[in-house]
Amino acid sequence: MSFHFPGGARRASTRRPAARDPLSSQGAPAHGTPRSSTPATRRASRSRTRALLTSLFVLGFAVLPSAAAATPPSPTALSVAGDVRTAPPGTARVAADTDPTASSAEAGAVSTTLVSMSPATVGPGDTLTVVARIHNGTQDTLESPRATLGVNWRVVGTRSALDAWAEAPTSQQVAGRMTVENLDPLAPGQDTTVTFSVAADDLNLAPGSAWGPRPLSVTVEDGGERLDVLRTFFLWGESPAPLPVKVSLIAPVTGPALGLSATTGDAGTPGTTSVEVHAVDEAVDADRRLGRLVSATADVPEIAWAIDPAVLAAAETSAAPASHAWATLVREGTAARTVFGLRPYDPDPAAYAQVGATLPATTTPLPGGATLDPAWRTDLTYPTDDVLDQRTVRTSVQSGSPLVVVRGDGLAPESSVNHTPTGLATVATDAGPATALVADHQLTKVFTEATSFERDADDLSAADATQRLLADLAVVASERPTETRHLVVALPRSWDPDAAALSAVLGAFHGASWVDVSSIDDLLSSPVPDVARTSLPGAEVTEGTLPAAEMNALERARTEVADFATIASDPAPVVQGAEPALVVPSAIAYRSLPDERTEAVDTAVEGAAMVRSSVSVVPRGLDVMLINTSGNLPVRVRNALDQPVTVQVALRPDNGLLKVVSFPAGPVPAGAEVDFKVPVRAIGSGDVSVSVELLSVPAGTVVSPPSEFVVQVRAEWENTGTAIFAGVVALLMIGGIWRTIRRGRSPRRVAELTPATGVPGAQGGATPSGRSTGHDG
Repeated sequence: MSFHFPGGARRASTRRPAARDPLSSQGAPAHGTPRSSTPATRRASRSRTRALLTSLFVLGFAVLPSAAAATPPSPTALSVAGDVRTAPPGTARVAADTDPTASSAEAGAVSTTLVSMSPATVGPGDTLTVVARIHNGTQDTLESPRATLGVNWRVVGTRSALDAWAEAPTSQQVAGRMTVENLDPLAPGQDTTVTFSVAADDLNLAPGSAWGPRPLSVTVEDGGERLDVLRTFFLWGESPAPLPVKVSLIAPVTGPALGLSATTGDAGTPGTTSVEVHAVDEAVDADRRLGRLVSATADVPEIAWAIDPAVLAAAETSAAPASHAWATLVREGTAARTVFGLRPYDPDPAAYAQVGATLPATTTPLPGGATLDPAWRTDLTYPTDDVLDQRTVRTSVQSGSPLVVVRGDGLAPESSVNHTPTGLATVATDAGPATALVADHQLTKVFTEATSFERDADDLSAADATQRLLADLAVVASERPTETRHLVVALPRSWDPDAAALSAVLGAFHGASWVDVSSIDDLLSSPVPDVARTSLPGAEVTEGTLPAAEMNALERARTEVADFATIASDPAPVVQGAEPALVVPSAIAYRSLPDERTEAVDTAVEGAAMVRSSVSVVPRGLDVMLINTSGNLPVRVRNALDQPVTVQVALRPDNGLLKVVSFPAGPVPAGAEVDFKVPVRAIGSGDVSVSVELLSVPAGTVVSPPSEFVVQVRAEWENTGTAIFAGVVALLMIGGIWRTIRRGRSPRRVAELTPATGVPGAQGGATPSGRSTGHDG
């Protein structure tokens, strides 16, 4: 089977480009001087002479392949380029001593890229074909370049030996020479392609040689000076392959940092804070990472998705046709695939763990009122840190997600474990056990490089990375050939796949008998292996994590909103309405945008305060005067919510001149204002500043920002007024009595009451002498 990767990326060698001679301005030959006239070129000429003699010596051993095949090498010997190096029994040492023909300093920026290799598994009767591309990145023309294909006969038996060969520098020994191709001169900046074809019978492999990967090298030289070495592997498959290694892949589908916008309300309506989703339109474009990721994996159900549902909802509610198309592709791609719904807006679990808070609920409202697909699993936490800490695992379990992804070298097997175990582990926490999906660090790293749309200078080409993956999995399969194990490739959030490269790599996996691409669900149904693993760190705060002070501010605002919501007849809509703005600033995507994140935190906290101001005390325009020793102070409460609330009004005087007798409580209808009468008692006179708080019933928690007004207490005015009134009344009574008395003693009154002298018939008057007052006798 042949796997061809058109336009393979240049392989980044382990060398650095040769520096220009810093002494050229101090008498050294200037650029353009013939190379034969410089000391460096004379040294190179002598080096080429030594290389020629060494090559002739090596050739003497290389021309006798039949003898080598007839006499199998000792199990403790390693054949490298015709030289025999001893190796400890049971090991495969593929990085040998420094080759004397290599340049003492790393040569110029010549790079060699593997374009293709076929077949994937070489057996007797096959022809191994290797295609490589050579790029001259120097400023000099390669006058007489040549490329040498080398192959080692000994199987690579351990993953550490595999790494040693692949990462060896240019100066290290190469594989045994099989064939040489002389190339035309190569000008600066030019490429050339070289094709090697070698019959399997000429690979110096004895009949019945063990199944497994062998080192292969392509060495580029010019005039005997080694310029670059491509180190890769080919698979020998004469004997039966071991049981396949299962491989599960999972990719996060998470988007950019979403913004927040705040609007200011009028006198009777508080402002609002909303999530801005327009950033998703750009992120899901066909030529952006999310667009490429979904396009490349939508038809590959073997790759599980961990989706931020807020990104999908934002795309579905967008007015951009491209966003709608992307969302449709995601919805269609979830069929027959394991899908994990991450917590909306992708909050950073490390940020919540550092302050001891639980993660936001999976029911956090989504843009446009969308709902989470009930078929998706919601028990997974996918941290961005390569190695998460124990504290974060505990937070995940406490929040209802006992399944966590562990990347990097976290939970690596102890050195005493001599095989690669299944990628599952149990992590104990005081909140309960967690099941860790332990990603294989090397497989994940190489797979990411092999399938990336944009490659860094040090990344492998797709073809080279594929050979590395197949070789690595072959070694794993050979560790325990009769035991099936299951590994995990957990891709980073930055994964930006190239569809063609991904298809080629997965095609190579499906074509390899020792690899079985399986679902994550299949992995989770496997037993957790009982192997010793390294422990996770207890508590670590990595660079970019939301600072604890800002995280605490968000948590305080969340608590205040939750307390405020208890006064409503239905608290859930109040809490849910404020939650998205409080979650957005904690998104993992904000790790690289600290300034924008701080602004988002401030906006979210202000938005929570606006929610709490939906029920408030109507401010007073004038001070209140209290002239009695007791009375009721009126407090007007306004409810701007769309549902009734029940509150208790509490007054907090700033001194002892005023005592509050009780805190009245009662309902306030939706969109209405109600006056509450607060009974108070005056102890003295003076101005008292009074703070008004609205409390929940019956908990008594403060639920809204306080309001203040001044009470002018004038308690003595009542006594003074009473005394004055009493004095006035007394004066009026005295005046009335005095007038009555005077009126009773007036001359007229006396005259009316006293009979006149000589008036007959006057009662009690004196009878005249000798006169009878009545009838006679």
